[in-house]
Amino acid sequence: MIVATPPPLTDQADDIERVWNVFVLIALVVGVFVVGLICYAIVRFRSRGDSLPKQVHYNIPVEVAYTAIPLLVVIGLFAITFTSVRAIDSGDDDPDLVVDVVAFQWQWQFGYPESGATVVGTASGYPELVLPAGASVEFSLTSADVIHSFWIPGFRFKRDIFPGETTTFQVDVGEHTGSYPASGVCAEFCGLDHHKMHFSVRIVAAAEFERWLADRADAGSVAGSDG
Repeated sequence: MIVATPPPLTDQADDIERVWNVFVLIALVVGVFVVGLICYAIVRFRSRGDSLPKQVHYNIPVEVAYTAIPLLVVIGLFAITFTSVRAIDSGDDDPDLVVDVVAFQWQWQFGYPESGATVVGTASGYPELVLPAGASVEFSLTSADVIHSFWIPGFRFKRDIFPGETTTFQVDVGEHTGSYPASGVCAEFCGLDHHKMHFSVRIVAAAEFERWLADRADAGSVAGSDG
């Protein structure tokens, strides 16, 4: 149902997209119902001379219904949202990969602590976040200066990043490989060049990722090249 977005890149993204679709469907149903009631009231109770229509002071069954039904809908939406987000926040105790993300004005740094590889964005090129297909990945996020927000549309999830604090979340990367140039962004206005805070995402097979990781570890810190 969601249009103009890249395909889901993680297992959790599929769940979140289903939640979004439920929200959209319920919003459409409620919207049509409310507009229908308004149109009915306009036609049914329009002015017909100077006499007042029958006055009703209360209607307990109707009042209970229009209180209970929205309450149940909100509780249901909260429950499915909480379940989906909790799956991202909990994750595995031993993920396959940990990526340290440092946001700074106005670029990104991605570190792979187990190998020592680091990719840093520059004013002339976006950094590339490379992930292995089919792996559980933990992101450890922090900011070097102001509040930023880590947002990959294919994840259907974003997380704010605060200076002096470290936040984490986990995703299970899907099995499909592919490149998504400049698809990652900072989703929190962070200053003059906020619009430049893009990064690319590339998902590769496990063997290719190990080769890439070894090359980057040997090369040390690598600047971005996706201008």
